[in-house]
Amino acid sequence: YILDNHLNLTPPGTTGHLYLAGHGLAHGYHKRPDTTATHFIPNPYGPPGTHLYRTGDLAHHDHHGNLHYDGRADNQIKIRGFRIEPNEIETTLLTHPHITQATITVHRDRLAAYFVEDAASVSASGSAQLTVDDVRRHLADRLPEHLVPTYLTSLDRLPLTPNGKIDKRALPIPQATARADGRPPRTPLEERLVALFADTLGVSAALTIDDDFFHHGGHSLLGARLTNHIAGSLGVRLTVRDLFQRPTPARLAEHIASLQAAPAPKARPALRRRTRTERMSS
Repeated sequence: YILDNHLNLTPPGTTGHLYLAGHGLAHGYHKRPDTTATHFIPNPYGPPGTHLYRTGDLAHHDHHGNLHYDGRADNQIKIRGFRIEPNEIETTLLTHPHITQATITVHRDRLAAYFVEDAASVSASGSAQLTVDDVRRHLADRLPEHLVPTYLTSLDRLPLTPNGKIDKRALPIPQATARADGRPPRTPLEERLVALFADTLGVSAALTIDDDFFHHGGHSLLGARLTNHIAGSLGVRLTVRDLFQRPTPARLAEHIASLQAAPAPKARPALRRRTRTERMSS
């Protein structure tokens, strides 16, 4: 069986986890109940009481029913508490009709994707047709937010080792890119927010007022740091929730402007000391 992370059968061409079942299957690991519980699970596709064994291998079926080995699942990575299988992202990248090769790495605790555009589409137009925004939208439509890479880099080809494997050490250092259709700052407030975004995210690219904080690797911890920077620089106290609701400098600037324009709350009247009248008892 080839199953996804939710134990659903994967369609042809989609990589998943390889499980084994049948009468010859072992009952578990000798004197290792913890490992047995991890690798031997109830079989949802077999008779009651039967089990599946998770091999730790990745594989997929082609459209002819042939089984293809795709490597080990041991290359899982953990970023901000999420366990991520790079192969899942690579497979999703390859579902784009104009991407022929893809690989995933980690840079500065953020996902980085490298992809190669179909040579036919490039030669037909004389230049690359895919933009980073196109690829990001493709991934965002198919993957959870934490699986969408922060860095997306287009290459003419992926570097290979002498034995034909992708040489990840030879990949260029990824760079964050601003939105191609993003607008430049229009006000001093927007200009200051763009600078604070870039400083907090640690990106050297000139961000626009339409760049999403979380599309550039932002998360709740960095969001708290950004709101602290905004409080110190602009004297406005925001919450991380404000940032989640307004993740671009443009939208955040509108919110800050509305807070600054709002009338100050009326001061409570000062307390005055009064002489207490004591009731006399006879």
